[in-house]
Amino acid sequence: MKKYSIPIFGILLLTTTVLNGHVSAQTPSPVFKQKMELLGNQEEEEVALPETEPNNTFETANDITTGDLLHPTVVKGTLLENDVDLYKVVLDSDAPLTLYGWFWKESTNIPLDITLYDEGKKKIEPFKYFVNEEQGFLALYPSEPGTYYISVKNKSDLGIGKEYVLMTSQFYLEPHVERISGKDRYETALQSALKGWESGSDEMILATGTNFPDALAGAPLAYEKDAPILLTYKNSLHPAAEKAIRELGVKKVTVLGGTGVISDQVVEEIKDLGVSVTRIGGTNRYETAASISKLLPNHEATVVVNGNNYPDALSIASIAAQKGYPILLSEKNRVPAPSLNRATQYEHTYVIGGTGVIDEAALSVLKQPERIAGANRYETNARIIKEFNANNGAIFIATGTQFADALTGSALAAHNGVPLFLTPTDQLHPAIRSLMIDFSYDVTILGGENAISPKTEEEIWALLESNNN
Repeated sequence: MKKYSIPIFGILLLTTTVLNGHVSAQTPSPVFKQKMELLGNQEEEEVALPETEPNNTFETANDITTGDLLHPTVVKGTLLENDVDLYKVVLDSDAPLTLYGWFWKESTNIPLDITLYDEGKKKIEPFKYFVNEEQGFLALYPSEPGTYYISVKNKSDLGIGKEYVLMTSQFYLEPHVERISGKDRYETALQSALKGWESGSDEMILATGTNFPDALAGAPLAYEKDAPILLTYKNSLHPAAEKAIRELGVKKVTVLGGTGVISDQVVEEIKDLGVSVTRIGGTNRYETAASISKLLPNHEATVVVNGNNYPDALSIASIAAQKGYPILLSEKNRVPAPSLNRATQYEHTYVIGGTGVIDEAALSVLKQPERIAGANRYETNARIIKEFNANNGAIFIATGTQFADALTGSALAAHNGVPLFLTPTDQLHPAIRSLMIDFSYDVTILGGENAISPKTEEEIWALLESNNN
């Protein structure tokens, strides 16, 4: 049997939504590489079992086993026209079952149709929020001891005659909570940068730590540049930002906002470190966000939020970043010219927040507007997660009452391929708690105990342990 160098994907791929990025069997994404480090940077030569024809009926299904997190079962096969491959697997525990299939030699996405059946040939639905079909097929299924069948077939003619790989694994998810924090917002931003970019970063985004408007649109730019977001004072470079430049080996800094928020003195201090500086700014927050949008590659959709407050922008920041959607700013009753001129360049517009932040008159001038809103910032955050099917088990969580931790943390969340949840300081908001029940197992808290209290952290631990029972 031919051996294939197959990385240990397992549930780590699913819970970081790594399939939203560029991934192949040969070149794992940066997110995948980072998650691999958590496993000791292990990679194994897994033996790929070839399919045996005929296997196009339940009666002729190939018998396979199911692996675990570190040793998934790997099967390879080829689908001909109107072909279906069936595999039979016997499970001896009720641990969730992960199925992952893709055309491993192809550089472009070719969809696969993978279905799980029980012994009675009844289709089993995967966990709702644990499905990803953007590159191949990946899903997590409830299971109990018994016999199951897996069918693999093409969803288009693109896969005819091409070799696919099917990986199966079954294991429990261990709850995990960690906190990223420093003595203040500047130090917390530094810790986020060092956590996410351990091997260094050529670029860095720099925003003011005293106000939010110019930085609201920064997460998509940070993701595009694969760069962390750091914070600084107006008239001097904060020591935490300087430390990030030195320790990460930064060669270029992009400053968000004009001289009214970050002075030229800060720019000169950065240049004195031998680092080049680019400033993105305008006469106001709307022009700054519009200028940022011009540097992003995705021209399918944009996000519009109220520019006079931060919760709605931060709620969608990680998701918008991963999809390449720019974040444009609006007033309640009208969309300022810089934002409107850019918004018209996109075919679809996600309007975040209710009519109390962007009214119908403002919404009506946008292309194909789709409003995502809840009764408050937390319910809006929850609805965004549901709308984009982003609830994937691993999450970042920050307070919804301050902007700084969520702002800098959104860059790390996007870098890791996970959503950002907002909650009050002293408790999990019911809408957020509801999203986490049965799904969350890995939580990263952004900020110190004044941002997310020990009481809330205890509540998170209790919920995760309940999910694991």
